[in-house]
Amino acid sequence: MFSKLFLLFTLIPIMELYTLVEVGSVIGVGSTILIVILTGVIGAWLARMEGFNTMLKVRESLAQGKVPADEMVEGLLILVAGLLLLTPGFITDCMGIVLLAPFTRKPFARMLRKQFNESVKVQGAGSFGSANSAGFTYYTWHSSGGRKAPGDGPLSVQDLEARLRGETSQEPRKAVVIDCDPIEDKDNGSR
Repeated sequence: MFSKLFLLFTLIPIMELYTLVEVGSVIGVGSTILIVILTGVIGAWLARMEGFNTMLKVRESLAQGKVPADEMVEGLLILVAGLLLLTPGFITDCMGIVLLAPFTRKPFARMLRKQFNESVKVQGAGSFGSANSAGFTYYTWHSSGGRKAPGDGPLSVQDLEARLRGETSQEPRKAVVIDCDPIEDKDNGSR
């Protein structure tokens, strides 16, 4: 990790400086500075537009009841692309443009998501009521020890909106008790 950070914060700025000096000696200092400023402004505008498009895709996925995982990864890549485009230099601008273009961003997003999925190993935690998992009972101030009270159960959209507007007669929940069953230790058979 240290070597990657060393390369990121040392080698890339040196390469950027060298490239800026070389380009400046060929096309002139004023033109080089103008190009760097223009790429920053245009890059910020493009990143903003792509960010809005990705945000619309996230909302669309959520409205359809899907998890917007791909869109979130693309949003992260757009953020990185915007930062790279705002950083003065031609090398970071090229990397930012590659990440910002949708036809190159999507393969990067798939690769990142695949790498993330492989690195995260989800350990099965069991399910409620399972024989080999801890049993959890969630009591609230309004609940009656697991018995159904009138009005308990899934909320309708109208009930949720009424609660959010504060138009509910039910008192707010004040105390929570979580009752847990111990798990047997498989190694020594004790609780």
